[in-house]
Amino acid sequence: MANVQDIKAQKAEKTLRLFTILLLIVGIVAFAASITDLVTKHMLLKLFGAKENAGQTNFSGISASELFLTASGALLIIGTIMHLVKGNYRTFQGTCIAAIIFAVFPLIIFAVNIGGFPFAAIFAALALAIIVLAIIAMKSRWQVYIKEMTGEVKKLTWLTMKELIKATAVVLVFVLAFALLIYVLDLIFYTPVKLLLTGNETETAATAEPVQDGTTATAEPVQDGTTATAEPVQDGTTAGQIDQTGDSTDNNE
Repeated sequence: MANVQDIKAQKAEKTLRLFTILLLIVGIVAFAASITDLVTKHMLLKLFGAKENAGQTNFSGISASELFLTASGALLIIGTIMHLVKGNYRTFQGTCIAAIIFAVFPLIIFAVNIGGFPFAAIFAALALAIIVLAIIAMKSRWQVYIKEMTGEVKKLTWLTMKELIKATAVVLVFVLAFALLIYVLDLIFYTPVKLLLTGNETETAATAEPVQDGTTATAEPVQDGTTATAEPVQDGTTAGQIDQTGDSTDNNE
């Protein structure tokens, strides 16, 4: 049984290596073609079979697609070299996933522009090859991983029904006890906190508010026993003044 699994693992490794080499070739071609077309301002699209109705095409979307395809090819080159030289599958897997994400947008844009630029089919094919080969390359390794995982799962020992019921009851009792503890603590601290907050609000409401001009209206007694009120005006003076004889005179006069 072990020999059969070893043989399958070896076949999976050979398949992975083959697709890794294919991805490296596709990545180099995609990177070189897209960067060349960007540097030469879409010379490849214009020279190789551009139709008359493609003269007024907005190249902003195509340029963005080529940038994405360049990034996808660069990621594949880095990931495949790391896997072939150092055997680093995790880096290879991460770069493959990123390359797939970057290749989706170029695939759509170049597929739409095939009618105006037949050479755009090459770029669309490169983006599609990146997506398909990367998925297949990761799938070959995933199959080995899934088989190894299922083999380990079979070695596990599961709880019996009685043990499962007992463990579930312990968890429920612990949850209920913890909820009751939180409820009791809430009842204990609710009244003191409420009184503290209410006292602060009362003291804040009891403070006097200053007048807008910073002055207060005062009432001064006069000689005849009556009081005269002085109201502040905009210029900071009072509308009425009390003279020494007790008579009120108007400063405005």
